[in-house]
Amino acid sequence: MYLYTMPKRLLLVIFMQLSGNCIFAQTGYPTDCFRSPIDTSLCLAGNFGEIRPNHLHAGFDIKTNNREGMPIYATADGYIARIKISPYGYGKALYINHPNGYTTVYGHLLRFNTEIGTFTKNVHFHKESFEIDTLLPAGLIPVKKGDLIALSGNTGGSMGPHLHFEIRETKSETPINPYCFGYAVKDNVKPVITGLAIYPIGENSTVNGKHLIKKIKPIYNKGKHSFNISDTITVGGTIGFGIECYDTETGSSNHNGVFSIELQSGGKRIYYHELEKFTFENARYVNTHIDFVDKQKHNTTIQKSFVSKNNQLGIYRNVLNDGIINFNDDSVHWIKYILKDYAGNTTEWMLKVRSTSKSKANETIVSSNWVVFDCFKENQHKKEDIEITIPAYALYDDIKFNYYRSPKLSGTYSLVHHIQDNETALQKAYTLSLKADNLPVSLQSKAAIVSIKDKGKRRYEGGTYKDGWISAQLKTFGSFAITVDTTAPKIKPDFKVVDKNNVDLKRAKIIGIKATDNLSGIKKYRATIDGKWVLCEYEVKQDLLFYTFDTDIKPGKHTFNIDVIDDKNNVASWSCSFVR
Repeated sequence: MYLYTMPKRLLLVIFMQLSGNCIFAQTGYPTDCFRSPIDTSLCLAGNFGEIRPNHLHAGFDIKTNNREGMPIYATADGYIARIKISPYGYGKALYINHPNGYTTVYGHLLRFNTEIGTFTKNVHFHKESFEIDTLLPAGLIPVKKGDLIALSGNTGGSMGPHLHFEIRETKSETPINPYCFGYAVKDNVKPVITGLAIYPIGENSTVNGKHLIKKIKPIYNKGKHSFNISDTITVGGTIGFGIECYDTETGSSNHNGVFSIELQSGGKRIYYHELEKFTFENARYVNTHIDFVDKQKHNTTIQKSFVSKNNQLGIYRNVLNDGIINFNDDSVHWIKYILKDYAGNTTEWMLKVRSTSKSKANETIVSSNWVVFDCFKENQHKKEDIEITIPAYALYDDIKFNYYRSPKLSGTYSLVHHIQDNETALQKAYTLSLKADNLPVSLQSKAAIVSIKDKGKRRYEGGTYKDGWISAQLKTFGSFAITVDTTAPKIKPDFKVVDKNNVDLKRAKIIGIKATDNLSGIKKYRATIDGKWVLCEYEVKQDLLFYTFDTDIKPGKHTFNIDVIDDKNNVASWSCSFVR
């Protein structure tokens, strides 16, 4: 259900009654303006601020009964301000600007209403491209609250049918939690804690006498979290804490994010964050908000309750000493976590730690290969066959930089360069340049950098050739080498073809083409019928390029042709003559 018809004061009273001392997001957002984008009650597959790979989720993922074709409505008066269509991301998406200074976003759509669809088709043909990103002037396509604007779908990066819905500030494009605008989802379920991590931060800090991270699983009994008596922890020096948790709504099994996390020591707030809003430019800082190392090793999502040196995520409030606690006495301390969802459902967990003033010095291994890189400065590493430039603020913390080389692999044109490790996250891209070894002139335009994964698997990272070097912009560390891509994409019809010169498509709704590439990936494609460009959509999840027949194709014999080009300009073509 939604509460857009309720006045602010009544809505505040209801929230207070439901959540006790909940005072979330009482910041003046209009709660009587926006209706629901669907006609059924809201049920979420994902909520605002939920942790995703390399970003925070910017809106609601609204369930559509696991099917496509659910009517989607304009949530308030306004005008279509942007139409974006891509095989990736939000797929087919609409942006509506509203007079109150907010923009609503509707993603993963199946198709638009007739007026918007006709306008969009004209843009496709004008640009001769399936991918478009078009800004519209105010008043060109106005909408009223409750107008049918589209049908829900599963386009773009969606992993199942649903509606992605956002509310943004129009001027700044800052996404804001839709809950702040009065949207309500039936929810009487408390957040769930699945684990705790304790981090020795300083060189001489210890947990149970060791300079190692300690993990604890809670005991859950009768709706309360507690710790095992054997989990009483001895700590010394500067210590950080982290928590793994999730939230669900009533009747849902989806593990969504919690709204706020608070850490207390001795009853005093040390750390607090809440997910009212964030900026897209800072969303990637989620990689330092979580324990990225543990994510890479064990696929966990531990949210750290201490803030890295370069963390500009912007969700933190009144954090003391970056959330790091100094245990330097010989006494018992109570650590308390308080987790809340937006409805005010609250989960608490108390943990007893025993502090010691007698921490032993940590014996660290010193490597001659290590150089300390300051995350606030530009850092460079140059050798005769490699150049690395990491811009200022690309790293989240100062690091001990490590680098070494290993012999060539089959089919490569350089040594394998091992840069740091894949457990060190990056906020910005750095420049990697590798010197090519015995690369023939004929292959220079086909050369690229690849990362070498487990079992020798190679992933394309891109790059361009200049004066014997291949350079690329990368956002991950790892192992890299130079290779070439001379193989064209593979394409084949997604329907039975006996004779390419006489294909019967009288009853066909689409012409489907399966397209894959072995390394650099499909960059662009072009389809024509009788030599004229036609709109061919790209469904990446199915490796499918497809043209949908319309009234423009008259009965009779026609010629279909498609060219598919990868990122290194290798071209594959397929054509046939068909009868309509």
